[in-house]
Amino acid sequence: MYYPPMNVEGMLTKMRLWVANAVALALIYLGLLIFLTGTRDANVLGFARFLAVSGGMFGALASVSGALGSKKTTDLQNLGLFIWAGLLLSFTLAVFALI
Repeated sequence: MYYPPMNVEGMLTKMRLWVANAVALALIYLGLLIFLTGTRDANVLGFARFLAVSGGMFGALASVSGALGSKKTTDLQNLGLFIWAGLLLSFTLAVFALI
């Protein structure tokens, strides 16, 4: 059977953006928790940095793609997603500087 291709704009719902940002914050939080365990091993700190940076980048990418590509968000929500992406990146850089 033939199914029409699903466009990316239809996949960027508000719930999926919320879940992507929740996953990003969870990754940053896990990276910070691993750092706070007090282990000074280079591999552990590298993994904590990896979690924090990948979480921040994932959340910012999801927010920017939602702001630019979603047809279901209003202009004010798009502005909020851009501001959230900037705050998330600045928080990620602050955590990265701490670790």
